[in-house]
Amino acid sequence: MKRIFITLALILICVSAAAAQFWYIGNTSDGFRQRIEAIDVLVMKGKFTDAAELCGEVSGDWDKTARLMDALLIHDYIDRITLDLSLMKSHLDNLNPSMYFAHSAAAKKELASVKGSEYPEFDNIF
Repeated sequence: MKRIFITLALILICVSAAAAQFWYIGNTSDGFRQRIEAIDVLVMKGKFTDAAELCGEVSGDWDKTARLMDALLIHDYIDRITLDLSLMKSHLDNLNPSMYFAHSAAAKKELASVKGSEYPEFDNIF
């Protein structure tokens, strides 16, 4: 009887940890996508200085977040997002909005892909 309770407790711990990871990854990726969209709006308005400043903040916050997400997810996703965020900042500093928007779209797509990789679907589990 003890084994059943221990097994159920371990299953509950695993399910709780998976739910917490799913919630964290989903909310974090959504938050960063919203922040990138806010930078997009600033760039469209021609406020490159404000956009570059906000992009630097987002990039710094991402570096902190990426350490934890790197332990939970495939490293390629995290590395590509980190690279795109740093390139976004450099293109804003060089006043190159077309290249900024290319990397912005790529970063948003990768963040959506990160969130999608956490859905409890057959392909993601196996």
